[in-house]
Formats: sequence, structure tokens, C-alpha cells
Amino acid sequence: MYKYINILLLMCISAYAYSENILNKNIDGALKNACLDSNQTSVRVVEMPSGHIVYDYNSLKSLLPASVMKLVTTASALHYLSPEYRFKTSILHTGKKSKGTINGHLVIRGGGDPFLSTKDLWKIATQLKASGIYEVTGDLLIDLHFFDSYNRAPAWEVNRSDWAYDAKIGALSLNFNSIAVHVQPGAYAGDKVNAWVEPSVPYMRLSNTAQTIKRGRNTVSIKKSENASGYINMQLRGKLPIKSREKLIRLNVLEPMRYASETFNYLLKKAGIRIKGTTKVVYRPVAGKVIYTHLSPPLSLILKELNTFSNNLTAEQVLKTIAAVRYGTPGTHAEALRLTRQFLTLSRVDLRGVTLADGSGLSRKNRMTTRAITDLLTRMYSRFDIGPDFMSVLRVMGAYGVLSSRLKKSPAKGKVRAKTGTLRGVSTLAGYVATPAGKVFGYAIFLNNNRCGGWKADKIEDKIVNSIHRYGRNYLNTAQR
Repeated sequence: MYKYINILLLMCISAYAYSENILNKNIDGALKNACLDSNQTSVRVVEMPSGHIVYDYNSLKSLLPASVMKLVTTASALHYLSPEYRFKTSILHTGKKSKGTINGHLVIRGGGDPFLSTKDLWKIATQLKASGIYEVTGDLLIDLHFFDSYNRAPAWEVNRSDWAYDAKIGALSLNFNSIAVHVQPGAYAGDKVNAWVEPSVPYMRLSNTAQTIKRGRNTVSIKKSENASGYINMQLRGKLPIKSREKLIRLNVLEPMRYASETFNYLLKKAGIRIKGTTKVVYRPVAGKVIYTHLSPPLSLILKELNTFSNNLTAEQVLKTIAAVRYGTPGTHAEALRLTRQFLTLSRVDLRGVTLADGSGLSRKNRMTTRAITDLLTRMYSRFDIGPDFMSVLRVMGAYGVLSSRLKKSPAKGKVRAKTGTLRGVSTLAGYVATPAGKVFGYAIFLNNNRCGGWKADKIEDKIVNSIHRYGRNYLNTAQR
């Protein structure tokens, strides 16, 4: 009997080695693509939950992680804040309230909520009116002491683009500090295009000179400028073919605090509350009586949106909140990154070659290794308290909802959880792969300094992910022979 057990054991070991060799060859083959820089490429695959190394290439190479950095921010936030944490936006007043009048100031205190919307502010305004408030004799104070005054990560370049992914941050942020301009072709060639701004902002004006054309290329664009009266003019220009679908142009706002404060002031007036004073921004705690508190969705749901849409503003707001909650206000990037590094150390992540510069991965000063990422994936997989939440916020590739077309025709469809990352010349992917037998592997793929372009880089990564998926299946089938 012992003889048969030994033979079976040898067969299993042999099958495992055979299958692992297939995986190595498949990944090696994918990495031979001429568009890759072999010195700036790194791949690591580990088995869950043991962390056993299945494949390793340049895993200690210090490279740009792009938005895979959001995995680090996500794990750190779950650790320090908990999945149930909710961001608070509070309304206070100074002085005394008498017969519907606040004889003092009305205060809106930002708590870093990255999901605060115009709809939320309207609800706050109507609730205040319903509570019997009609007039405020003092000012509308915007209390921003929760964060420091930096409206960007210090590691980011000072000059930023107008695109929504590049939005500024702040303790009181509204609609991701961005707006969307909807553009549709007119009824006939030669007509102006149809365009409108969402949400509508009192001090932003859209100037439309864009035309509908019979055929040709879409050249519609927007240029922002501020006039002498303080209004922001958005000039829509260019041409849009008549058969085009609706185009959505997402832009960040120049002054997030003005955006939030003027929108709230406008909504208060619309609800029937008169502010007799002016609007002022303060970076110190304003003492007053809390009369209303708006709570965000739980952090776990916010992190799901963060990783699905790779929202940079949300990542930076979450990061600074870690510092504000753990170290006290104002929350700063420096303190948040210090806490994040401390969390990685406690999680036994190999930090050789790791430099943390922001929470989103937008900065090119970030440096990460695939070893550090797979170390983190291994630790999070085994954490009962926050591990399930961490896995659930990763996008399921190929199935189940938005942005899931990638890998939809793959055998691994619905079996891959992943975070993507893209910068100029950089493509990254990291997460978990499940085999048909239910075995799970963690992986990290960094393709730096590549000349592949987005589509080709994705195909290389997909080939590696599919190989990991098949590796588990081959191991099972061979071992059962």
C-alpha cells in the first residue's frame, strides 16, 4: 500500500512540475514580444494562500505601478478606517437660532467625502428649510480644516490638465470636482450642435460655436477661460458628424471650493433660505452647533467605485482621510503615506525598491515592485476582517457589470479580479485568478517603457492571465490521471 501511495505522490509532484513548466513557457513566450523592454518588465505569480512563488521575473525591479498603486491605498484604507467607515459632511451654526432665523453664521464642514454630489447638497438645503430655517444673518462659512490646503498631491506637477482624471482635491469636493458637457449633433448639417452642462453651475457659462456636418471627423473640443466678472467661460468649438452618437466631455473645475460653495449657496436660496452675509472659506475648525450631518456610502462601496473607474480624486481623498482620522486634522499626504508604509511593513510586504508618492498612481515618482504587490495580495487574501472587502472591490474581468468587456471571450471570463494601470509607455495589471477547480493565484504584471500601445499591452497581459487560469486546470487534470 505504501508503494502505491509513494507512486501517487511522485505522480502528483511530477504533474505539478510539468504544469508549472507549461506556465513558465507560456509567460516567457508572452514576454518575448518585441514591443516590450525586457529590463523594464516584471511579472510575479504566487499561489494563495501560501504565497508559494509560481513564476518570477524581475520581481524586485523598481518600476512605475500606474493605477495599480490604488491597490495599496485601498488595502491601507480598509486597515485604518474599516469597511464601514463613512465620510461626514456636517452643517453647523454659530450664535443662536430664533424663530427661523440663525443670528450667526451657517457652516458647512467638509469631511473629505469624494462622493458628495449636487443631489446631496440639495437634500441638505431642503432638510434645513424643513427644520424651520429661513434666514442667516451672518456668512456662509466653508470649513475645510479636515485636510491641509493642498489641492493636489505634492508629488504631482504644478501645471495640470483640464481633464476630469486630473481633478483637484479638497475637504469639500463636489461631483468629483468635475463637470460633463453633453454634445449631440443637430438635426441638419450646418446646425449648431446641441450642448448642455451637467450639473448646471451658476458661474460657468457655455459658449457654443460647434457645427453639425454631413460627414467627416469629430473635432469638437472645449477651451476654458475666466472673464473679468469672474465667470468661467467654456467655449465649445469644432465639428461633429450628423450620425455621431452623443459625445461626453468631462472636465475638472478650476476652483473646487468656489464650485462647491457657490453651488450650495445657490441651492440654499432655491430652497428658500436667505444668507445675508458673504461666503468665506476657512481652514480652521469653526465652533458651532451641529444641526445636520450627511453620511457617505460605506467605504467598501466607495472603494468598489474607486477601483472600477480608477478615480484619482477618490484615491487621494481616501488617502488623506487616513491621516486625518489616525493623526488628526488637517490630513496631509506626508502623514498618510507614512501610515501607508507602516501598514505595508506590518503586513510583511517586501519594501525594497518601493517609493510611495501618492495614492492614485498618477505621479511618476511612485516606484513599486511586483514582489511587493503580490506580497500584499497574499496578506490581504488571508485577512478575515478586511480581506473579503478587498477582493470584492476589484473589478471582475469579462463579466458582471460596467467596464467588463475585457476577457469576455476568454476561458477565464468571470474568474479574474484585477486592477489596471496605464500611463504613457506604462501598462500594469494585478489581482487574483481562480482556476476551474477553485484554486486562486495572485499576480502582478508591470510593462514599463513599452512601445506596445494600450491594446497590444492588454493582449500580452491577458495571455499571461489566461495562462495562469489554464495552469491550475492543467495541474488538476494531470494530477488525476
